[in-house]
Amino acid sequence: ALTMFSYQYWLRRLLLWLIDEKEIGTRQIASEEDEDGEGYNNIEHPTEEETTKRKGRRRHREEDLNIDEEFTKEEIKEKFDLLKEAFDDLRDGLTKLEFEVEHLKDEKVEREEEMRLQRVELLKLIEFTKVLKQEREGDKHIIKRQQELISAMTSEED
Repeated sequence: ALTMFSYQYWLRRLLLWLIDEKEIGTRQIASEEDEDGEGYNNIEHPTEEETTKRKGRRRHREEDLNIDEEFTKEEIKEKFDLLKEAFDDLRDGLTKLEFEVEHLKDEKVEREEEMRLQRVELLKLIEFTKVLKQEREGDKHIIKRQQELISAMTSEED
C-alpha cells in the first residue's frame, strides 16, 4: 500500500537534513517510512566515545567561561564567543528535540487513526459475517422445506 506523507513530515525531514544531525552529534531520527524499513525503534545513539568527547568539551567550556579581572578585552570576547556557541548548540538541540516530539506526536496520531480505521473495518466484517450466517441458516431452512416437499410428492405418487 502506498502511504502518503503529510507536508509536515517532509518539512521536518528537510529541516533535519538542513540541521545535519551528524554534525551536531546527536541521535538520528529513523521512521517507519525509511527505506531500510527498520522503524523508529532503531534510533542511532551516539557512541560512548562521542558522549565522553561531548562531556569533555562541556567541562572544558565551563572552565574557559570563568572570567577574572585580569583578562584582556580579547580574552573576554573569546569567552563571550564560546558562550554564544554553547547557547547556539543548546538552541539547536532544543529545536531538534521539539521536532522529534512533533514527529512522535504525528506518528501517534497516525497510529491512532489507523487503529480507528481497523476497528471500523473489523466491525464491518463482523456485521458481514452475521449477515452471511443468517443467509446460510435461511438457505438451510429452504433446502429442508424443499426436501420435505419432494418427500411428500414422492410419497403421494406411491
